[in-house]
Amino acid sequence: MTMTRAGLIAMAALALFAGSASAQKSKDTLRVAFDQPIRLIDALHNPNPEANVVDRAVMDTLVAFDVKAKTYRGQLAESWTIVDGKTIELKLRQGVNFSDGTPFDADDVVYTVAYATDPNVNFLFKDSRFGWIDKAEKLDAYTVRIQAKEPTGLLLARLWGVPILPSRLHSKLADKSQFGRMPIGTGPYKVVSYDPDGKIVLEKNPYHDWGFEPPAQIGRIEIYPIPDQQTQFAKVLVNELDLVFNADYDQAKAAAAANPSYKLVVEPSISYAYIFFDSADRSGIHVFKDRRVREALLRAIDRDAMRKATLPPELAAKPPMDAMCHPAHIACAWSEKPPSYDPAVAKKLLADAGLGEGFDLELLTWGQARTSAEMVAGDLRKIGVRATVNAATVNVFQKLRGDGKAQTMVTLWDNGGGAPDIDTTAEFFYLPGSRNYTNDPELTQLTEAGGRETDLAKREAIYKKLFDRVTEERYGMPLGELPSVLVATKDLLIDTNHTKPEGFLFNRLSWAK
Repeated sequence: MTMTRAGLIAMAALALFAGSASAQKSKDTLRVAFDQPIRLIDALHNPNPEANVVDRAVMDTLVAFDVKAKTYRGQLAESWTIVDGKTIELKLRQGVNFSDGTPFDADDVVYTVAYATDPNVNFLFKDSRFGWIDKAEKLDAYTVRIQAKEPTGLLLARLWGVPILPSRLHSKLADKSQFGRMPIGTGPYKVVSYDPDGKIVLEKNPYHDWGFEPPAQIGRIEIYPIPDQQTQFAKVLVNELDLVFNADYDQAKAAAAANPSYKLVVEPSISYAYIFFDSADRSGIHVFKDRRVREALLRAIDRDAMRKATLPPELAAKPPMDAMCHPAHIACAWSEKPPSYDPAVAKKLLADAGLGEGFDLELLTWGQARTSAEMVAGDLRKIGVRATVNAATVNVFQKLRGDGKAQTMVTLWDNGGGAPDIDTTAEFFYLPGSRNYTNDPELTQLTEAGGRETDLAKREAIYKKLFDRVTEERYGMPLGELPSVLVATKDLLIDTNHTKPEGFLFNRLSWAK
């Protein structure tokens, strides 16, 4: 059930008599609602999208990405030299301090790489994000050389998302998970309080003023866990929040209209919803070993109707994505289109596969993709597939997927939190591991070849073969774009020169003057 426009307006009228709190510009405090729990503020051990919004505010990386110029910029690394296809030498920025005042230098970079690649340290996405590294060497206090295991054109892309740990502090922790409860970083903000079940408070890091990413412009960030979006909007209407994101478009539009102190912000993003089958039969459902069944389900989904129902009109009118390869990403290429919507053909394909009576199917989803999953379930039921939706939290979703229990995923993808290169998508889905639901050796070979290739045109040709094969074999398809939909106080300015799918970075928010 969604909150009606009339209900929102009634609540707004009630708020006029409630003595509600005003927006917090005067206190230089931004109050934000998060709908997913933040178990740890640690991009290594808790790589969840919303947790990474906080992590990126607290932890710095070696390089940043300038979306407008489509090029990498210096962050903790001031400059770099590609020595050869396997080696990059980085000159680190001098005069940088962690938020506790301790200095940053080459020891922190070498320690971070050693920790992330230690075979005794386990965390999600370890192989895809760090498996390429052979070693990191300290040449002097502010020079580091990082060597890959084999030639690659992705040295900068793979360093883009690596958070640098404070070696002096982190190395002394007996339980490394404790770091994520009160992390110390070189980022624009510092954590001043953390409650995994309650409020998280960030304040400006007084030492931060370097690199491409700007320093914090708002003094204090208060993050509140509010999983129910109706509750979030109720708080907007009484001025108790300054920013809501991952919002339902219709509800967000109504909430902004009901309270003149707020505005609706809709921006295209690199996130999209997709459907992906258990073609490898890890869950034991068996049916998706047959390509005809995969095609039947894809033909049953009315993507055009879904996009019209879920996207703002100006975005729904644009051509849809045709491959799991976002055009904004470096080296993305494809030529094959997914099968067209045709329920009659879908039913015939099921009958030809011996499944004319249909079958039971669970669609695993989480977060912003739940609406897409519910619409897909409705379309599948029309051709006799008895589809149900399992809407999990992101942590439960990741565990079920990793354990091979996802019969079909209808979920979202943001290229690993907004990574600039399409290699992140290829490695995430098609290298051997707990996320691979195709077990297609050709996709694995193409992924490995794309990662090795240093020539951009040749890389694009490789990825074109990869994404065309995904389409041809009917392993899955994109369902619709997921724009950044925010409701924000009108005093808030949002700088969009970033790749974060949530639509903002904390350090790129500021108050209007």
